[in-house]
Amino acid sequence: MGGKAYLQRMPLGYPGAVTRPRESTIEPVSLDPANLFTGFGLAGKFLNNNFVPLAAGDTVANVAGIYLRPFPVMSPVDLAYLGVNTTQVGDKLARGYVCVLAPATAAAAKRGDPVYVRVAAPTASSPLGSLLLTPDATATNTPQLTIASVMGPGDATGLVEIAYNI
Repeated sequence: MGGKAYLQRMPLGYPGAVTRPRESTIEPVSLDPANLFTGFGLAGKFLNNNFVPLAAGDTVANVAGIYLRPFPVMSPVDLAYLGVNTTQVGDKLARGYVCVLAPATAAAAKRGDPVYVRVAAPTASSPLGSLLLTPDATATNTPQLTIASVMGPGDATGLVEIAYNI
């Protein structure tokens, strides 16, 4: 019988994937096709009844949930490429457990560690709304998201499970 043996640890999942569905509250939300998320597992806010990515000038108080990876996957970028320009529907984590990408620090994470959200000075690898395990040198760029915490060490690919609003 063929298969794949995991000698160290199974992969944790995908960014924005719910890790414990029974303990999570997931809400359907309208997305703005003119203001799409760049990836899954990012913090978002409500603007004009749509769930949208954080923007310059937002604070941690604007965070209304985490944008989730749906199944089957149809990314907003793919929909835009296909020319879909009507309101789209997505999923928002209101409370529960989610896998997020924190490449440099995931393996060293410990249960109960704080989670920070990028609200200023975005980079290509850390856009606005990214959930991080260490703050920037400028603390106002990445304030602590006090309703989130790390559930344990991440995997080798930089993925870590966080508890949000539990």
